[in-house]
Amino acid sequence: MRTKFIQLILFALVLMTASTVFAKETPDQLRAKLNQMSEQVLSRMYEKYPSSKSAVQSSYAYCTISASSVKWGFWGDDRGRGVVVNNQTGERVYVKMKEVSVGVNFGAKEYDLLFLIMNKEAWDRFISGNIKFGTEASAQASDGVTGGTFANATIVANGVWVYQLDKKGLAFELSLKGAQISPYKNLN
Repeated sequence: MRTKFIQLILFALVLMTASTVFAKETPDQLRAKLNQMSEQVLSRMYEKYPSSKSAVQSSYAYCTISASSVKWGFWGDDRGRGVVVNNQTGERVYVKMKEVSVGVNFGAKEYDLLFLIMNKEAWDRFISGNIKFGTEASAQASDGVTGGTFANATIVANGVWVYQLDKKGLAFELSLKGAQISPYKNLN
């Protein structure tokens, strides 16, 4: 019991420290940091999944998110932030992600996500904060419309596909998950 209490206090301290560090940045500095992070995510994805480059170029829009997760006991918490880019208009929307999992969870990891947004309806849902999804596993997925296949991508919502790339850490999960992506009010 005491160990769990100490873990909870350490986790709270990490969250407070992270929020203090991010609070010191101006909106312009944070946008620049997120744009640079987005380029790094794309570079890592293109290296790991070469087909993702053409998928990004042919999609209506895409979103890059860099995230981290902490899993303990029956609860898991993932947080991330990133940029959504509309390939049609060049518009950028800065977003944050929150994911919660319930089940058997243990560990911590950092990972990147690359979402492919296939049409205007999916774009509108994505940037409004009305995109919520669970997770599923798949080695290959087809868009069912154009006959295109995004190797190693998973469909997560109507018109939205995702690639995931783990950067570091170790986590064991046997759980149900739910995630939401929403825009930053002070950056858009």
